Amino acid sequence: MRRSILPLFLLVCSPLPGQNSQDQAPTKSPKETSEKQEPLVVTATRSGKRAFDLPQAGNSLDRDTLLFDLQARTLPEALREIPGISVQKTGPAQGSPKIRGQNGFRTLFLIDGIRLNNSVWRSGNVEYWNTVDVYGLRRLEIVRGPSSVLWGSDGVFGTGQGFSIGPGDPSQWKEGFRTRQRLLFRHASAEESFVERIETQGNQGTGFGWHLGVTYKDYGTWTAGQEVGSLPYTGYQEFDGDYKFVLPLGGGDRLILAGQHVDQKKGPRTHSTVFAKSWRGTTAGSDFSRDIDQKRDLVYIGWRRGGTWDDAETALTASYQRFEEEENRVRSNSRRRIQGDTVDQFGLQGRHRMRLGEGTLTFGFEAYHEGVDSFYRELNPDQSLRSTRPRGPVADEAVYDQLALFGLYEHPLGEDLVGSLGLRYQYVEADADVVDIPGVSGGPFAPVHRSWNQFVGQASLVWKPEDRVRVFGNLAQSFRAPNLSDLTRFDVALSGDLEIPSTDVDPEKFLTLEGGVRYDDGLRRLSFTAFHTWAKDLIQRKPTGNIVGGLTEVTKTNASDGYFVGFEAEGATNLDFVGLDNFEFYSYVDFVSSLIDATDPSDPRRVRPKGLPPIKGQFGIRFLDLVNERLTAELFFPWSAGLSASEYNAAERRNTQRIPPDGLPAYLLVGIRGSYKINDRMRASLSIENIENRDYRILDSGLNEAGTNVIFTFEARF
Repeated sequence: MRRSILPLFLLVCSPLPGQNSQDQAPTKSPKETSEKQEPLVVTATRSGKRAFDLPQAGNSLDRDTLLFDLQARTLPEALREIPGISVQKTGPAQGSPKIRGQNGFRTLFLIDGIRLNNSVWRSGNVEYWNTVDVYGLRRLEIVRGPSSVLWGSDGVFGTGQGFSIGPGDPSQWKEGFRTRQRLLFRHASAEESFVERIETQGNQGTGFGWHLGVTYKDYGTWTAGQEVGSLPYTGYQEFDGDYKFVLPLGGGDRLILAGQHVDQKKGPRTHSTVFAKSWRGTTAGSDFSRDIDQKRDLVYIGWRRGGTWDDAETALTASYQRFEEEENRVRSNSRRRIQGDTVDQFGLQGRHRMRLGEGTLTFGFEAYHEGVDSFYRELNPDQSLRSTRPRGPVADEAVYDQLALFGLYEHPLGEDLVGSLGLRYQYVEADADVVDIPGVSGGPFAPVHRSWNQFVGQASLVWKPEDRVRVFGNLAQSFRAPNLSDLTRFDVALSGDLEIPSTDVDPEKFLTLEGGVRYDDGLRRLSFTAFHTWAKDLIQRKPTGNIVGGLTEVTKTNASDGYFVGFEAEGATNLDFVGLDNFEFYSYVDFVSSLIDATDPSDPRRVRPKGLPPIKGQFGIRFLDLVNERLTAELFFPWSAGLSASEYNAAERRNTQRIPPDGLPAYLLVGIRGSYKINDRMRASLSIENIENRDYRILDSGLNEAGTNVIFTFEARF
């Protein structure tokens, strides 16, 4: 029987005080509505700026957009309508946003400024962004392009940051004991899913504030389009919790204690099992079952001084985060393989912003220490112990340390031009004692004791020829040190490869040049960004020539140089010129191309990187209720070009469980959605996605996307 916190929703089904108010708000112009909704972005410069004024491409999505406009199922899927991002899914419990064609450890995610990335992240598709509960966020930011100077070596192609829910800014608290509750319910037909969330928050005058939240998620059988239909072995459950306590100390100082808990049970990797269904020639796996349990626990204490709630002038944070991952896999011979790892991450970081001359200087430090343990055991069909290994998918008894100093100086260069210079020094050290796996070719593998250090810099310009126009340019270096996954991984990769340790790889280096132009007059807006990234010493998998148990043995090497080039364009216009003041037409398109040196002998000398998405976009028409600001409605059309089999590289040709061998078809979908604010305390949203029930797949995913999907979300506050 499905567990539920839904009965608590019944508490708000009776009439609420004040819900029959007949007061009508004055009509707002489309321009006033646009200006009111303009977001601030903190992640790009470590200080709050309008997205319009950034020296990079960035987006900010508030809670209403995430949960009521997009009705996002997971955090990765909340990003699927942002230009430059393609969301790959190995399975329904996994999700890996590709930013400008790359994901995994070449992208970075932060939670309230604390790194989600850790030293066991793999290259390519990873499931870890889905260990952040999107229902526990009040805002989500994405910066496309390099962020290594301000945030560290992983932020090469893009950086995301989630801002957790709290009791609000203490300056807005009212006197006396105040408490507020929020209940939310989401159901989606093609996911057979139910999501329920309870929140409570409040304050005791201006002396103390709190927030507590719980989310329960139950995902059932996934239903794809009309060709494939329902997909067995796709359900899983998740329980999440979050809290935040705020103590104002006077003089603009505040003390914060916050934490998050995520517990995801039996997230299936259906593609490698006998339950997978073929589509366009894809093959099913032979496993009887394969699922992953993931847990993440975060607690931090922070001190903030001055500035705004998200943009303090001074910040100091100490954090502890634990990541636990366990894979349970039953092979075709009925033997059960259980492996996993635990990462204990300790962090300390500080930042200060000050005026220096006519400009602003932001500087700070970051230090992270990670201890890693791993395990592996294999059971016979009768569940008796068959074998163990001294380590799991990464080295056991390992340590990974990072220390960094950074600074960014922004200075006006006249009335219409602002320039900035940034610099970061980073030191990374990896130590792993238990690396060797007895009996593996290429061994024995000695313990790892390595370190690297690097300076990276960036320079940016923003030109403001008039209030409606911004022209920007950015030149930035990035440096990604090898992590424990690069150095010590021993595990199956890409459905048909077996990766062995590569203890001698060196850092990757990148240089990105990007520029663009933005226009926004309140009724019409346009943004265009182009980029070129030069990559040197890319760490890539390379076949060793051995076949082990039917798998292609691969190791890693710094064998690839190459480039990534592309653009992102988006625009919108109010339809006032045809008398439809309440309607807006919008569209976006993004494109990325790349060539890197091949590491597989069956590829040509230079090759397209694995999983690089084709050109894609979306267009649609929105309705905005400018009188009461209660109703929004939208007709939208996501689309993507296809990919011919001749464009596949060798790794993609081998990966027939995920990638159709005859090519990836293009698609054009139709959807409709709307949201209605019933009163000041209730809101409901309804959407129908993929109305034509088409089968389609995001490149490198392990299953097709949902077919016709009816999604309903309801929230009540009291």
